[in-house]
Amino acid sequence: MKKISVLSTIIILAFLLAGLNSCKKDNETLLTDGVWNFENITTDSVDESIQTIVAGFKAAYTDATLQFFSDGTYVIEYPLIDNETGTWELAGSSKLVFTPEGGGLKSAVIEDISGKELVYLETFIDTNSNPFNTTTTWVK
Repeated sequence: MKKISVLSTIIILAFLLAGLNSCKKDNETLLTDGVWNFENITTDSVDESIQTIVAGFKAAYTDATLQFFSDGTYVIEYPLIDNETGTWELAGSSKLVFTPEGGGLKSAVIEDISGKELVYLETFIDTNSNPFNTTTTWVK
């Protein structure tokens, strides 16, 4: 009787754990599940020139949308500038790599991702060889 009770407990725990894991979506599924709307871009730079450039990006990105497709392509539609298309991939679970059409490579670290919010951090180098970060937020 004791063996049946232990076996029942193990089976119940296995189902509970499987249920918990199935509720948690992986980052690729979260990225490709709909259209992301631009929310904000900020910088940690204290350089006024960098802050002005980031403010300009914020203005240009207002009302922009980002969509990731399961075939590895993406499109960012901007209302004020040309749209950006290219390919994307996840390196590990938190590094997002963009390859825009026309060349170049951009990478970002996913700081937060859920069904409603995507926040990623990009690192750049200013003209004085000082690194600075921008944090971009998209929402659904």
